[in-house]
Amino acid sequence: MRRDVVERVVAALARPPRIVLVHGEPGIGKTHLLSEVIARLPGVRVLRGQALELDGGRAYASLASVLEGLRDEAGPALDALYEAVDRSAVGDVEASPGLLATRLFESLPGRTLIAIDDLHLADADTLTGLQAIPRYLSGFSVLATARQPPEMDADLTVRLEPLSFAEVADLVTESLGRTPSESVLRRVHEASRGNPWFVQETVRTLVQGGAVHSAVPDSRHGAILTRLFQRDQGGRDLARVLATLTRTRPGAGLPVLAELAGLEPVKAERALTGLVRDGVVTPAGEGYALAHPLVAEALYDELSAAERRAAHAKIAAMLERDGLSGTRRVLEWAAHVAESGSPDALPAMLRAASVTRWTAPLTAAHWYGKAAEISPGTAGELLARQALSYWKCSRPSPALNSARRALTLLPPGRRHTRTAYTAVAAALAMGSYDVALDILHGHLATADDTTALLAQQALISAVLGRPSADSARHARAGAAGCPPEDLVVALGCLAVHALVQGDWPECRRIVDDLLGRSAALPPGARLAALESAAHVLSTAGLRTRAAELLAQAEQIYRGLGWHDIGGQQIRTTAVLRRLGGEWTRALEDMASGARSLAEAGLMENRALLRNMELDILLNQGRYEEAERILADPPPRSPMHDGLRHVFRARLALGRGDRAAARAELDAALVLAVPDVLHRALSVKVRLHEACDEPDEARACAARLDEVSGNGTPRAVLSAHLAVASAFGDRARALAALESAREDGLPFEEGRARLLLGALGDHAQLPRAHAIFTRLGAAPWCAAAEHHMRAAGTAVERAADLTPGERRVIQLVAGGLSNPQIAEELHYSRKTVELYLTRVYAKTGLRSRVELALAVERGEI
Repeated sequence: MRRDVVERVVAALARPPRIVLVHGEPGIGKTHLLSEVIARLPGVRVLRGQALELDGGRAYASLASVLEGLRDEAGPALDALYEAVDRSAVGDVEASPGLLATRLFESLPGRTLIAIDDLHLADADTLTGLQAIPRYLSGFSVLATARQPPEMDADLTVRLEPLSFAEVADLVTESLGRTPSESVLRRVHEASRGNPWFVQETVRTLVQGGAVHSAVPDSRHGAILTRLFQRDQGGRDLARVLATLTRTRPGAGLPVLAELAGLEPVKAERALTGLVRDGVVTPAGEGYALAHPLVAEALYDELSAAERRAAHAKIAAMLERDGLSGTRRVLEWAAHVAESGSPDALPAMLRAASVTRWTAPLTAAHWYGKAAEISPGTAGELLARQALSYWKCSRPSPALNSARRALTLLPPGRRHTRTAYTAVAAALAMGSYDVALDILHGHLATADDTTALLAQQALISAVLGRPSADSARHARAGAAGCPPEDLVVALGCLAVHALVQGDWPECRRIVDDLLGRSAALPPGARLAALESAAHVLSTAGLRTRAAELLAQAEQIYRGLGWHDIGGQQIRTTAVLRRLGGEWTRALEDMASGARSLAEAGLMENRALLRNMELDILLNQGRYEEAERILADPPPRSPMHDGLRHVFRARLALGRGDRAAARAELDAALVLAVPDVLHRALSVKVRLHEACDEPDEARACAARLDEVSGNGTPRAVLSAHLAVASAFGDRARALAALESAREDGLPFEEGRARLLLGALGDHAQLPRAHAIFTRLGAAPWCAAAEHHMRAAGTAVERAADLTPGERRVIQLVAGGLSNPQIAEELHYSRKTVELYLTRVYAKTGLRSRVELALAVERGEI
């Protein structure tokens, strides 16, 4: 049965990285299918685990069950990782559990499959980790089962449907060794509703002489409990204890079960033997587990509320007696205390939140929320902490919801102000500008310090094209004395505000101030400062410095276990790859990142990410793909509208529709958003040149040169290229080339070389052509080829380099001289010189230094 599904899953996992999710109702055969798939993957390391009922409040519990599969292979490394998690829980940023986990996974040779059951029960931090592992570790894949799909971006999702009558008949025949009457088969099919596990349970009940229907309302659970009710009281008690205990662990040994059930060891052993014989319990490692999660559900559901609380209380007491050493132990204890209804539940929940707030904020948010439910008197404070935890992990929608609830309960003061700007940040990240402004207007008057809120107001107003100077000025004045925890928010917003307004000198001063003052901040605040600064500088076009800051942020992230506040890291990484010429990798990451940001509700950064995707696709001439993205609207604001007008103009220009391009550019310019202005003018210069309107092109380039005087390095570079093209200014083309090469911007370097070639330096054309070829920038390749033909230059391609030429290139890049290369390859010096002459002709490079740099940048 289901061979086609098995084949699809195996095929999907053939080329990691992959995430495959199989879902369906309990007992439908998900775990069996997972085992079948694993059997079809020889030579693949399989790390198998299972999420449990109360894992939602136990950070990384489900992932830890997978890691235990490495106990024999990497026991010491695993112990070091668990210790680091415990140390991080008390704020030790040197522990770096993220770094240790990465090193552990990277040390595993060959391919690895993480196979995990019941993923719908997993904690949010496990889901985040499983999403990231295949993305960053190419040899890893994830195969998971779930009753309903969790919030994960899977490459393949398969839903298992109930069996048909014919399939049920086959399964019953296989189980009994004969085919019963059609009336029996129909009875089994109706009772099981096509669920394979319940088919087998019903057959067992029939064989034992019991009825399919029982006193239990659900006939399928009745099939399970009919067999259990045949056991003595000791057997039922033992099974119920095991059902309660397995909500936090997969199984348990006989001594633990006997203690919790209150049975003498001999009686417990006898009862357990009967349960194993009946197929209710199975041996599992050094202990015992229930045969199926549905058995645990049926047993647990049969307990009264008082019986459940008593069972959880016994387990919590046992765990506390044995010692609460380590984060995982604390979280298991807290889970049972919470279910016991004990007066100690609130302190237990707060302890659980405390040990996870650094390394697993999503789990901390879970515990703060549960604590708020049982403590109305402190609900405002607890919801505020929950909101901050959600925001740390880029979950703006729940962060906004918790923050707004908290604001209705908190009195004016420090916590109230922090919660207000957290709510505004979450609303802004979602692209809900009006909601953000409503929160600002409602809480500015009562804030104990208005700096951060005024900075947020300035930024949102600028994005919406409204007056923002007064808010920005007051926020800048207040930054000197604002509370340290508000500083990153205030300066980060002011930097982006200056960027949107086209005031690069002010933006740079604010970024420098942010970085200088962040050195004295706690790790979490410093991480946010570094990510904000990298985000701003990459947008401005400063690739090298932004990459350095992102690398520093990564070091802190590995210690904390969380980052990418508001989705900034995803977008910044994509921008850096676009600037650095890693376009194939950038597009892959952008597609994945856009889905992740959409699922998280981070629509603001998703829109900006899609803009970078558009930029690459349009430069590559992939117009149909670009058109599909343009059909997906961003949050409405003059800034986003203006940027989309520019991209539509570029699309129209690429397709030769100059009238449409002109209309889109005029619409963009009318909006008068400074950060959009230089982009629109740059495209308009190209439009006028395509229309053979040299005077208009020069006028447009002159205006761009003027508005970029205070603009970002990216705007200045655009002005260099536009002026060089419109006025035939070789000096400005050289300035563009120097700027692009200095910061490692290959596409802009190619454009500068193309302009120099068009202005008479024909040796630049092959080099420009080689760069555009590597980037897949087809329209620009065609332009370079046009100029090369006009100049009488043969269109040589770097891809046509011979093995001998490539060997010479590598030796040159390694620092060898011509005589040394001749000796190494047993060539004459003249032969080496001939090879280099051909290499220079094919690549457009003009010196050994340029050749070595091109190799270092991966261009040849």
